[in-house]
Amino acid sequence: MALQLPAELWLKVFSFLSWRDKLSMRCTCSYFRHLLDKSRPLWRGFSVVLQNLSRYNRSFWRSLAQRHVGNVLLRSGKRKHLKQLYAWLPALCGLRLDDWREGGMDDLRLFRQLQRLSVTSGSTPLRNLDFLFPLSQQLTQLGLCNVQLTCSASHLLAAIGQLTRLTSLLLHHDGSLRVPSLSGVLAHLTELTHLSWTMITYRTLPHDFFSPAHHTGDVALQLLDLQLLNYDAVVTQETLQPLSRLRTLSVFHLYSVPGPTCHLQTWLTSLPHLTNLSIHGKPAYKMLECDADWAPSINLGHTEFKAATTARFDRLRERAISKQPRNVPHICVQGLY
Repeated sequence: MALQLPAELWLKVFSFLSWRDKLSMRCTCSYFRHLLDKSRPLWRGFSVVLQNLSRYNRSFWRSLAQRHVGNVLLRSGKRKHLKQLYAWLPALCGLRLDDWREGGMDDLRLFRQLQRLSVTSGSTPLRNLDFLFPLSQQLTQLGLCNVQLTCSASHLLAAIGQLTRLTSLLLHHDGSLRVPSLSGVLAHLTELTHLSWTMITYRTLPHDFFSPAHHTGDVALQLLDLQLLNYDAVVTQETLQPLSRLRTLSVFHLYSVPGPTCHLQTWLTSLPHLTNLSIHGKPAYKMLECDADWAPSINLGHTEFKAATTARFDRLRERAISKQPRNVPHICVQGLY
């Protein structure tokens, strides 16, 4: 039956199938397996999760190579696994290392087409980020989430600052890293549109916290989406001035009850293009188990929140809108008492 229809027709049918159904069709017969593995467009965007690489045989690796798999999530990996991964999938575009077991990642330099890198839930401290320097001209998305960073703040900023093509940056840590300001690194990341940053170490944001260093006058960043995790800091309109192009702001407070000062009015009056404002009372340590992937949602996987009491914020919103008439952004207040 399969051989009675032209291959082009079967490929058209396969194009409507989900990833799971395509994998199921591969198992039905050698003819379908051959058709599916040889058709690269059918697997565009396909991702695979790998763990304990010693259990995979050459036939398995060959099937991944034939499909030109471009995105891999490697769990509990070591340096030797990166070399094995490169041997079969040298053209990887996206790589997530979950629960990395060794400190060094120097072999990442082998992947010349790698654009998206995420390191999550690492059990081994990262003493340095030297592995990022060979990737400086290719990475567009970087995520360091729930990892132990034992390097200095200056080393961190130097490593990230040379990734000039970054459009998305996520840095979630336990608060042991103290970065006084983002101005230095933002001056180099001129294409950055999404930023997610842990704010647990800040109590008052200086007026130049977001201002790109070495710039004078009114300088607006390209940032469109900003997430502030474990937030409990004082902020002013002057601090927010470089974020005038921001469209989406999500604030995850360190506690269910924010600090003595509510900054809702400051956010609304300082960010003229804001269309979506989300304020949550759930701290970051409760949500990192459902960590962000390559393109995280605005809620970073949140599905449960405490009941909200929003009367105070509603009054402040109405007061802020009355002082500066414009389009009212969508406002979500959750988990706050």
